[in-house]
Amino acid sequence: MAFLHQTPLPHQHGGKHHDKPKDNDLSHDEDSDCEYTLTKSGQPFTTSHKIHFLRKSKSPGCPPIPISPFHDIPLIHSHTAYGQKIYNMIVEIPRWTQAKFEISRSLPLNPITQDTLSSSPSKPRFVHNLFPYKGYIWNYGALPQTWESPHYRHPDTGGAKGDNDPIDACEIGSRIAYTGEVKRVKVLGILGLIDEGETDWKVLVVDVRDKLAERLEDIWDVKRECPGLLEATRDWFRWYGVPEGRKANKYAMEGRWMDRKYAEGVIKECEDFWRELVKGKVKGSGDVCLKNTTLRGTPGYLDPSSVKLPPNEDLPPAEVDHDLEEVAYVDREESDDEDKDDDDSEDDEDDDEQDSLARNDDWDDLTKDAALNDLKTMTINLKYW
Repeated sequence: MAFLHQTPLPHQHGGKHHDKPKDNDLSHDEDSDCEYTLTKSGQPFTTSHKIHFLRKSKSPGCPPIPISPFHDIPLIHSHTAYGQKIYNMIVEIPRWTQAKFEISRSLPLNPITQDTLSSSPSKPRFVHNLFPYKGYIWNYGALPQTWESPHYRHPDTGGAKGDNDPIDACEIGSRIAYTGEVKRVKVLGILGLIDEGETDWKVLVVDVRDKLAERLEDIWDVKRECPGLLEATRDWFRWYGVPEGRKANKYAMEGRWMDRKYAEGVIKECEDFWRELVKGKVKGSGDVCLKNTTLRGTPGYLDPSSVKLPPNEDLPPAEVDHDLEEVAYVDREESDDEDKDDDDSEDDEDDDEQDSLARNDDWDDLTKDAALNDLKTMTINLKYW
């Protein structure tokens, strides 16, 4: 199996629902002079904890402007002298930590909150320390102004629909980030994860200020400069949910890492989907809050002066009712065998369905033959009547 792969740009989406927006729609100036601050409310490690974003006003003496990290932080930070794009990335989960923080797609202005367990919605979620790893193995987060549309089934991921979130990013620089940090990154490659049946792209990036950045331009460089990282990333995403009782995840394109060109094509596609979303053109997206304070003319635009955020609080984290240092061991081989059995069972069901359809076709043919014979007999009887 090829581990790295260079391919043409991904298929362009089509159809009436996803018409490509004009390039000048919702255009932003590069935000190289923007500064972002955070305000925190509620106790960390509880469902009440929220991290809101503010942007420094460009008018001297004016207070910071509340913003949505999903909609108001530009995707593109700047361009290099050679035309390479530098992207903004919002850090949700610092490396080596376990609290599953994420941008809330449903709350006004999309603050960062902690995900909850599907089995216990009142309990904040922490990922297990999947042996041999400790928490998340990169600074994990998302690229703003992107959206993996659940209305679009990507041909390169077997037709799996998007997961309804901004596209995920794994930042591999040496410095541990903090939740809510806005990093300037360059894209290196992408991995096509199928998470519980949904397309969930994972973009590999590096902070442009990191010492690694000058040696990394594409996925091939990561293979050379960071031996073992690509393999560990594939392993982590495949198995990290198993200790929670979930099935192992699967990969599109046989788990091949795709190069920067392909990755930037996917990002552009998700940016186009976001543009349609934020302009209110996507039906059936009511669980995504479109409130923003910079995109005038969009359905979710708010006057920044009308937004009142909760007061900033600096509260200690709540106690966690389980040991965050505990290590989770997963038998990869046994789980692989179970997955193969599941796949074989699905194949058997498909074969049974095909056999059933074939038998139905045979019965239809026999029925048609019998009906034809009856018709011939009736015609002969009428002729001699």
